[in-house]
Amino acid sequence: MPGSDSDGVCATGGQVDDLTMALIDAAFDRSEDCQEIISSSIFNLGRKKPELVLSSSYSYLKKHSKLAQGHRVVILQCMERIIHEELEVLDKDLCINLIKQGSEELTESKDVVPEWQTAASGVLVALGKKYCNEVMEEMLQKFQPGALPHFFVVQTIANLCSVNVYGMVPHLTAVLGTMLPMLGMAKQDNMRWVFSSAMSKFSEAIIEYIANIDKAPDPTVKKEMFSAEIFSAYDVIFNVWIQSKEMKLRLAIVEALGHMTHLMARDKLEEQLPRILAGILGLYKRHPEPFHITQGLCSVLDAVCEEGSTILEPHLEHVLNALFPQVFAPVDVTNPLSMKNHNEVLRCFAVIARSFSGKLTGILLQKLDQNNEKIKIGILTIFKHLINAAAPSMEDKKEVVLSGLKGVTQEHSNKVKKVFAQIVIAMGHHGYMELEGGTQMIEFIVTQCSSQDEPPGTKRSPDPEHVTNVQLRQMCDHVLQLLTNTVEQMENVLWPYLLELVVPEKYTEGAGVVCRCLATIANKKREENADDYELDYETQANLPKPAAVIARLVTLAGRPQNGRQRGVHVLNLMKGLSPNLHDNLVELWDTVIPKLVQYLEDPDKQEEWSQKNWEDLLLKMLSKSLDVVDHEEWIAEFGEALANQIPMYSKYSEEKNFLYKCIGIVMRKSTKKDFVNKMLDQVFGTVKHTDQTEREGCAVSLGFCATSHLDAVLTKLETVTKTDMAQKKSGMFSFMKGDAKSEADIERIKATLMLCYGYVALYSPPSLIISRMEATILRSLTPHFANVKDTSVKQNLIRAVNQIGQALHPSHLGQTYNFSNRGEFLTHLQSYMQLESTQNIGNETRALAMKSCTTLVKLDPILNDADMFDLVKTATDCVFQLPLDGGFTPKKGRDQAADQLETEVLMEGTEEALEELLTELLTKDCTPNAFDSILKHLVPWFLSLHDHERQRAMKTTHVLLKFLLENMDSSKKHKYPHEHVLLARLVPRCSDPCIEVRQMSMDCIQATLLVAQRCEGLGADHKDPMVEALPTLKERLQKGDPNVLYSVVNDLSKVISKKLPSDQLKPFIEIIQEGLLDPQSHSSSGACVVLNGIMKNRGTELQKEVENILSSVHGKLFQIQFPQTKTGALRTIRTLAQHHLLLVLKSLLNYPLPYDENVVEIWKILSQDTQIVAVMLDHMLELYQKSLPYEEKAQEGREPVRKATQVPLAITCALVEIFQVEETEDQVKKNYHRLFAALMVRMGSSVGVEPLKQQVQEKDPKDKKKGAPPPNPSKQVKPSSVAVEAFRKFLEITKSEDIQEVLDTEECWEKFENKDEYPEGINTLTTALIKSTVGGEYVSKIVASLTSVLSSLYDPQRIVVAAFFAELVNQKCMGDDDLIELVMNSLLGRLVDSSHVVRQMCIRGLGNVASIGKTQVQHYSTTVLSAMMAGMDDKEDPEDDITVEAMSGLSRVLTEIDESHIRAILINVALRIRPCFERDKANVRAQSIILFGNLSEFGDGPSKQPFLEQIHSNFVSLLLHLNDPDMEVKKACKYALRKIGALIGSEQINTKFQKLLLDDANLHYGEFMNDLSKLIIQDFPEKVNFYVMGCVSFYKSMWPEIKSNAALFTGFLLGNLPEDKQGVISKEHVCAALILLLKDPTPAVRSAAAEAISLLDKY
Repeated sequence: MPGSDSDGVCATGGQVDDLTMALIDAAFDRSEDCQEIISSSIFNLGRKKPELVLSSSYSYLKKHSKLAQGHRVVILQCMERIIHEELEVLDKDLCINLIKQGSEELTESKDVVPEWQTAASGVLVALGKKYCNEVMEEMLQKFQPGALPHFFVVQTIANLCSVNVYGMVPHLTAVLGTMLPMLGMAKQDNMRWVFSSAMSKFSEAIIEYIANIDKAPDPTVKKEMFSAEIFSAYDVIFNVWIQSKEMKLRLAIVEALGHMTHLMARDKLEEQLPRILAGILGLYKRHPEPFHITQGLCSVLDAVCEEGSTILEPHLEHVLNALFPQVFAPVDVTNPLSMKNHNEVLRCFAVIARSFSGKLTGILLQKLDQNNEKIKIGILTIFKHLINAAAPSMEDKKEVVLSGLKGVTQEHSNKVKKVFAQIVIAMGHHGYMELEGGTQMIEFIVTQCSSQDEPPGTKRSPDPEHVTNVQLRQMCDHVLQLLTNTVEQMENVLWPYLLELVVPEKYTEGAGVVCRCLATIANKKREENADDYELDYETQANLPKPAAVIARLVTLAGRPQNGRQRGVHVLNLMKGLSPNLHDNLVELWDTVIPKLVQYLEDPDKQEEWSQKNWEDLLLKMLSKSLDVVDHEEWIAEFGEALANQIPMYSKYSEEKNFLYKCIGIVMRKSTKKDFVNKMLDQVFGTVKHTDQTEREGCAVSLGFCATSHLDAVLTKLETVTKTDMAQKKSGMFSFMKGDAKSEADIERIKATLMLCYGYVALYSPPSLIISRMEATILRSLTPHFANVKDTSVKQNLIRAVNQIGQALHPSHLGQTYNFSNRGEFLTHLQSYMQLESTQNIGNETRALAMKSCTTLVKLDPILNDADMFDLVKTATDCVFQLPLDGGFTPKKGRDQAADQLETEVLMEGTEEALEELLTELLTKDCTPNAFDSILKHLVPWFLSLHDHERQRAMKTTHVLLKFLLENMDSSKKHKYPHEHVLLARLVPRCSDPCIEVRQMSMDCIQATLLVAQRCEGLGADHKDPMVEALPTLKERLQKGDPNVLYSVVNDLSKVISKKLPSDQLKPFIEIIQEGLLDPQSHSSSGACVVLNGIMKNRGTELQKEVENILSSVHGKLFQIQFPQTKTGALRTIRTLAQHHLLLVLKSLLNYPLPYDENVVEIWKILSQDTQIVAVMLDHMLELYQKSLPYEEKAQEGREPVRKATQVPLAITCALVEIFQVEETEDQVKKNYHRLFAALMVRMGSSVGVEPLKQQVQEKDPKDKKKGAPPPNPSKQVKPSSVAVEAFRKFLEITKSEDIQEVLDTEECWEKFENKDEYPEGINTLTTALIKSTVGGEYVSKIVASLTSVLSSLYDPQRIVVAAFFAELVNQKCMGDDDLIELVMNSLLGRLVDSSHVVRQMCIRGLGNVASIGKTQVQHYSTTVLSAMMAGMDDKEDPEDDITVEAMSGLSRVLTEIDESHIRAILINVALRIRPCFERDKANVRAQSIILFGNLSEFGDGPSKQPFLEQIHSNFVSLLLHLNDPDMEVKKACKYALRKIGALIGSEQINTKFQKLLLDDANLHYGEFMNDLSKLIIQDFPEKVNFYVMGCVSFYKSMWPEIKSNAALFTGFLLGNLPEDKQGVISKEHVCAALILLLKDPTPAVRSAAAEAISLLDKY
């Protein structure tokens, strides 16, 4: 191998030498992407030929001293990358040369040129990894005493220290010796910066060397050896340079100091420390970004505080004063450096703690006393860091820290509390909590868990770091659980201490999480049978007693969803604690509590939560618990515990409610009269009479007690009545008495008393209640009914009445009882309902009153008619009049959503209460007569002007009808004399504007008719089809379209007329006439009905007036306001047309286009009559044939202008409307073939046709004010759009969805309007037609309709038919041989058509004969082949459309004909299509390549050898176009290569083609070509040069992509060719061509050439 030449190049003597130089020469490309690829190519070549590439680069740099700086940089960067990878194999002499060149590049310019010199420095540093001494030798020559060195010389030496510590440290003594005197000479900031940076790296290297001394080459090196030099450097750097104004320099000095202080002698460090610290700390004021300063400071502190040294002590306060403000300042989370600085500052404190933990703790605790939130947060953050990161230093300070932090537990700021909670968890993990004061930390956390939400309406704080109570609470919940579950030693701290925090009132909110943690520990200890599980209440005096614990837990469990879903945790704790509470409870609770927990965790129960069911379960468990304990004294003690806890729930009315119920259970179980009386006093004495929830709890409690102690309870209530409800008379000294009660207080107590009487009545033993009812209860209640002012008294009186009613019901009493006071009660309840406002629903009084009435109605005897009349009227009036939203009005300072929801719930409950009352009244006499007596009150509301009032009345009517239907006695016949009244009132409502009213009215009609059937004695199983079909009408009522509503009511009238008894018909008509005056709009349609009748009877006499009538009605349609009326008017026109259709059509077709909305409606109404449609379609199709499709005006030098004509355009517009009417479907299908053909031709005739000029109609002077508006000139009908729309609507009406889907998917609608694309659209349409389940059967009839059009005078019409026929052949004419012959002959006849599009379609159609099968192809083969060859030679084909079509057709025909037919022209065709491979138009390239692939079918017979030559000639072209810019060409190449694969003579290449060249597969072109080139070399070595030269010929291609592909293919072929076969290659020619490509104008080509060159390392 030749060695180095005179230029220093390690030349190979091959082409690669020139190629390498060419790459290096091209490296500084103007395109950045290309530059990167060339660099990569140099690098890749350099990996294989490192010495050649590096020596060439060296030589190039040496020769071209004037080379552009950017070019030098790129070359140097490539060299650096290669050296990094291949340093070990490089020749030393070469490396020496490179070092020298690098050194020259480094200092060529005396000025600093960063990019260039950084690249040169990079080369030297890379070489220095192995040749450190040689690099240093070169550097030291430029690093002479007495003269300042070049900036990058210093930087290179510094960087060498970083990459080669062991090689560089031995040089540092000499370097420092030379450098120290220079420091004083450095005046410029950049030199000072580089010296400072170098000192930093030198120091780092020395520290690393000494830290790894066991691996170092010289183990005798010690840091003391460098202390003097480092100190000297420090002296200059720190004392002089730190004053610089340059920020970067100051930061470099600080960084250097951080490392240098580790090497300074201790005495010098101690001596200089004040100045070092003062210098560093002074920089904080001069730098906006403190991170680098803090980093340097931390490094200095690390050096000072090592091994517990105290030399920092005199300066500690000064350092801390600089650090504290940084901790106190907020961290900018968007700035990473701010976050880093914060962490570095905290690290400083951890370093200081190594030597001064005691002093630091004292200072921190002292600062914590300041009343400043930021300072407190900062100090706590430091403590958190010290506890976590400086654990060994803080070990002996735990007690001091814990004691000092106690004060923070009283903090008010949530932000401070949040940080403190984080400290608590840190202390838990590091063993602080076991010390004295640890429990106070736990108490702090539990206190936060118990914090209340912010009051509603609290303004959101603008502070982004604001911590809400909810956020703090969630966090502390998490902290307590983490301490319980993850810190093992915490168990001894938390057990049983947490139990002390269960009962106190202030921890109520946090009870859930406390119970959760306690339950975890208790259940674990219980399962393990731990020694400390059993509690000794005597010695552990702070623990609450068992009775108090049970009282607290049972009460909290009563509301399991409060306190953040605490129920499960409370129950688990009860189970875990049971052995510590009472032995008798263990078995019961172990059985019952898991079931209760399961109940709470059941998602179905959660969704439909029933508080009553839950309370029943829990009170049942409590009752059984008292049974199993079975100890009177214990029960009394438990009752006392409950009573003692009542004050704890003054803010928790729901819990207090349940607590009262628990006391009620205890009283029921107790036999001690004194205890019971005491408890009654306690309950009634503590209830908040202003709170309904507490009031209900108290009343239920007394009710439970009354079960066992009725007289005691009644006595208590009487006592309260006498004492608490007696208002003290005002006197001179009354104001001095504290117990004087206001009137309002007495009213509230009264409310509680009333409710208590109700529950006492309900829960008392049935055997005693009757005797006590009149004697005590009613006597106490009755006086309070009159003149009630207070709402709460009124509501609780009503509730009491309801409960008394329930108590007196025979099912409860077990006997009948005549309740004489019922009428009086009903009167009072009705008066309460009447007093309620109908403007808003402020409370539940009316709902409660109706429920109580319902209860009273259940009692015997049945109400008389008068009472029933009053009750129904009062109830309906007080509910129906309420506003839709219940009169909701937003109030300031309140949660609007919650208020609105509350109003909605009240409204819903009130409506339900009314329905229950009315159905109960019906229950007593379930007959149509009783229903009619209620209905009287509902009917007036049917006519209300308010939707919601009609809706309520309708809903109520439906509920009652349904109830009547389900409950009336169908075994006997009933009379239903008023059926007609209800039906007549309901019918207008079926077209009500309110959808709910419409639908419910239909339900009511169905129910009415079903009731009538039952009255006739027909059973529930009798099904009348007309009645059963009404729900389908109801569904149609969902739409508000007047036509639909009219249609539904029309259908409904048929049902009613069929079903209504004859004796009720006349009165029905009378009442329905009232419906015409209905406040809603549809009544006016009556007039139209009359007009329509005249038309029906006298229409024949109106022949001469048709046009005038049509014009007049059309004008009036604009003035009619009501949709139903409009529909009626339109129907009159239809009736007229039944007599004079052609005259009506003639007039309509001359109306201005576009049709106004009313002409559209006329077309639609006409289309609803099948007979009219049949005549109308015939007439229109006839007019289509007779009329000119467009008028053509010639223009000089341009295409003629085509303008639309009135009649065909008007017909097309009319068809759009006709096809949208469902009723036309049958007639349209009957004329399917005629319409399809006509509309398809019409679409072709409309493409590119200009709209009609606007017509201006002369207006009748009489109609100046009224009638049709003038046409809008801005609205013009575009003929092509309306033709397409007509066709679209035709497909819709004929249910040809399958055709429509194809047209949508293929985006044909747009093609139909495009002059160039509509033939393609017709092709697609033909395919869709043939495959259509609807249209397929009409194909032959459509062809018959179209044949004559093929000789039309109009080009577009012939094009449509030719395109249709062409695709018809492709679809095999549905297998009809006669049809094939007809179509083929038609196409052959038009091969010489004047339109080139027609000729193109004919060629396409003839080519499509291949689809039909071999027999037909053989039959037509000679004709078709000659037609195709002629097509390829068509002279009037500038766009190659016919050529493409002929090639495509020939491709298809080839698959079906015998070899003998094609043999004579095979090679001729191949030669003729070859130039097409390189044509501009992608589809020409694609079709020619596909055709070539198809020709290969005949390449294996007699023509094998000549065709193989064609394959090899075209092989390179096909492979290059495999990555063509066009996707279709790519696919064509894949296809052709798969086809020729079997003929090429290589099994492996064929396999590769078949496997990888799939149409839709994603081909990795480069990888594929690389692999293929190896196979070509293996199987066709003799062809390689031929292929390579073929590639070279494509270097001049018009497509950059093809040039790139050719370059790459060249690279792969030559790169993979073994050296022994390289002799056949024209190396010089190829390499020269590649080098030329490096100068191509396209970056992608230059990149590909570079990549190819990088593969040619063996040349």
